[in-house]
Amino acid sequence: MRIVLVVALVLMAPAVGPAQEHLGKTLDQWRADLDSAEQIDRLLAARAIGEMAIGQQAGATEAILESLGHEDGSVRFWAAVATIHLPALDADALALLKEALADPVPEVRVQAARALVGTPAEPEALRTLAELLSHRNRGVRLQAVHAADAIKDKAAPLVKELQAATEDEFDYVQRVARHALWTLEQRPCPYRQCE
Repeated sequence: MRIVLVVALVLMAPAVGPAQEHLGKTLDQWRADLDSAEQIDRLLAARAIGEMAIGQQAGATEAILESLGHEDGSVRFWAAVATIHLPALDADALALLKEALADPVPEVRVQAARALVGTPAEPEALRTLAELLSHRNRGVRLQAVHAADAIKDKAAPLVKELQAATEDEFDYVQRVARHALWTLEQRPCPYRQCE
């Protein structure tokens, strides 16, 4: 009888196994890598934690949101990118993203703005994108115009800035701006020939 009771208890007990891994490491191991002296390790960790958060692994969303305050701007960038794809943002996440709209790294601001589209902070996010569409760095302008294109009809308040971007010195910015305007039905086609 005693053996039957022990077997029953073992079968009823929840299985306790190793922590869930992603790309060969647990969340705790990836979090430890955020403090690595090597930037590549920090970037891989930020990206992996973001993927875990998107996959809704326990604890990963909190970890990626904490990463929005990391000292390395590249880590903050990947954290902001991950938040774009999270299924839901609570009030704390929204507050952290709103803070990221003032990040010293403009690429972080672009991604935070994109993540905030569709939330109560959308007007502030769109103002940030509007400013970044005319940033002095063409890479920042390119990310901003890609963000505007990605948000489709939500970019309607940016028509003036997108029209100005069709004259950008960087051809790639021009092309994406034309596509965004076409998506917003502000152009007959996304190509230069439509002008």
